[in-house]
Amino acid sequence: MKNLIALLAAAGIASAANADVLANWTFEVSVPLDAGPHAAEGGINGGDATGFHADSAAVYSNPVGNGSLESFSSNTWQANDYYQFTTSTVGYQDITFQWSQTRSSTGPGDFRVQYSTDGLSFTDLLNYTIDAITWSSVSFNPDSVFGPIALPSDADDQATIYVRLTSNVAGSSTAGTNRVDDIFINGTLIPAPGALALVGLSGLVAARRRRN
Repeated sequence: MKNLIALLAAAGIASAANADVLANWTFEVSVPLDAGPHAAEGGINGGDATGFHADSAAVYSNPVGNGSLESFSSNTWQANDYYQFTTSTVGYQDITFQWSQTRSSTGPGDFRVQYSTDGLSFTDLLNYTIDAITWSSVSFNPDSVFGPIALPSDADDQATIYVRLTSNVAGSSTAGTNRVDDIFINGTLIPAPGALALVGLSGLVAARRRRN
């Protein structure tokens, strides 16, 4: 059992090391002054970031990020308002999502991560809470980083996936803000047909050589 756990851990490390960035938002170029869409600044496939608030009076802004000059921020939060991020995962598997998030003292702090492959039906992945941590443009705070979390396998090899950070509650004041930064959607290449068989064969040959 210990050997199996060690092998699985090693495989996980290798998978993370081999992951490609499919889409990345820093908001340094696509400065968010409205609900978007805001194009990803990085990543192989790119994508869009958008915001949704039921109250049309919500204001979007770009205060300092987590160790950077810009972030994606908004106020007038109600339950089920969200930030959404989309990209393509065609040719990729083992999709992960990572982000930084903070709030003001009166902004909502109870959120959930949701994902979808059609933009209509969303599945909840986890609930999480956000502390009111002050961000600085010159100092990165790892306490504001969430993830990476793994998306289910049906997010693999999709023309478009949708990931939402959805508030479970309203802010305690309409002026209360919540902001995000440094969004990463990563994945690993799906092996070409026969590649796994070749890997398995090479492993078998190596094992036989060690026995000899």
